[in-house]
Amino acid sequence: MKDCLKMLAIGDIHYASGRRVAPTPERRSAYGVEFLKRVLRRFSDEEKPDVLVLPGDLLDDGREREARGDLLSIRKVLEESGIPAVSVPGNHEGDNAAFFSALGDTPGLHLVKNFIIYSFSDAYGENDSCSRREEDLDRFRSETGKHPGKKIIALQHNQVHPLIESAYPYNLANAGQVHRFYAENRVFLSISGHYHPGIDLASRNGVGYLTVPALCESPFRYLIIDIQGERIDVRTYSLKNPLPLSDNHCHSQFAYCAEDVTVEKVIERAVLLGMRYVCFTEHADQLYLTRKEYQNQVFFRNPGIIRKAREKGRDRVRAFREAVRTSGSVMARTGLEVVPDSSGGVTLLPEDREGLDLIIGAVHSLPEDFSSAPASRMQKAFMEAVEVLLKNDMAVLAHPFRIFVRNGLNPPAELFRPMAEMLKSYGVAAELNFHTNRPAPEFFDICLQEAIKVSLGTDTHNLLKAGEFNQHRRFLEMLGVSTEHLGEVLYLLP
Repeated sequence: MKDCLKMLAIGDIHYASGRRVAPTPERRSAYGVEFLKRVLRRFSDEEKPDVLVLPGDLLDDGREREARGDLLSIRKVLEESGIPAVSVPGNHEGDNAAFFSALGDTPGLHLVKNFIIYSFSDAYGENDSCSRREEDLDRFRSETGKHPGKKIIALQHNQVHPLIESAYPYNLANAGQVHRFYAENRVFLSISGHYHPGIDLASRNGVGYLTVPALCESPFRYLIIDIQGERIDVRTYSLKNPLPLSDNHCHSQFAYCAEDVTVEKVIERAVLLGMRYVCFTEHADQLYLTRKEYQNQVFFRNPGIIRKAREKGRDRVRAFREAVRTSGSVMARTGLEVVPDSSGGVTLLPEDREGLDLIIGAVHSLPEDFSSAPASRMQKAFMEAVEVLLKNDMAVLAHPFRIFVRNGLNPPAELFRPMAEMLKSYGVAAELNFHTNRPAPEFFDICLQEAIKVSLGTDTHNLLKAGEFNQHRRFLEMLGVSTEHLGEVLYLLP
């Protein structure tokens, strides 16, 4: 349908890379690029919007020396997303020409499908007062007049409508004139930013008006705007979780496979995103062994090497636990992720169980190469490895069936019910985990039917994953578990 358009709208990022605390404390300016990345990562290639609109104040202060570099960082994220973007400068950007130059954008007419998105570069005066210039209205009339069959969306920073009663100038100084102009010049929808709480869609004289909430302030909202013919549907989403969720699988700076995570940085984001707690379940085999020993899977052929590492005082288990403890956060829990070894045990010394909040078991590899063997052999070895874990008192089975995905195979449907029955018999939860993984809906549907608890795990190695449960919630909603009923199915620590 030619009159259909899906827009992503992200307002008032207020990015400032050079400082941790903004002059206005509720603005999380240092997280601007990270929050932008988080939003954009939520869209798969199949779900990508047609266009992204950014109604101003991408920066917190365009006069700072980092300003151009910050805009270039934003531009890089936008380009990597593959979503066409249209931006306008706000009152915090400073020089409008420098703004457009850094972003590689221009004010004025942008054609997207059968729509015109027209971006205004408005003039700012003293005390952030803003007005629309006559020459910009004339240019608008001239450029849009060349495309009589297209719906027009006007994009600006300050509000045209409604009038906001405030000593601070949220509205354009000549808002009444601009509103009449929009009504007379077939503007279909007007999108603004600036007013951080946002304002719901309203219609006046045939023009729709929408104010996008600020991404920089909790709960860090953004909008999806779907246009179908004359209908405009607006959905609001937020980066902050709608209710306190818990992460039972998160990594730290002690993981050899860690990217930029640390205990402190993860907790910082857990607080921002409204989590109940985060359990740092570090790879036990990585804590006991050197990087080379771990990569060569020495522990599987020689389980005794873990005891020797402890006797020689070269393991890092105590250091990891101390790092979590000294974080001082009531949100922090301590756990370990263990794997089976060749002796029917797991990569965990008995004395290290004491004081842990959680132990999760994982099958990361199998002792032999099954690439040329019948599928049944790999499946049998896998199920045997899982049972070794469960016999060794695991509370959660991490990323069930991921080993098949990582070997380019589909999770074997014939194992879904046997696996669920095994988990139920041992009283072990199944982890919902999307880290390099494709969870099977059919398997988790069986788990829900059998009242097997589901454990949420981000498997965070990169800070962009910390506290990010959007996929988890959508997956469970697909299986009929609403946000309100999550507590009934989730595995939670005290």
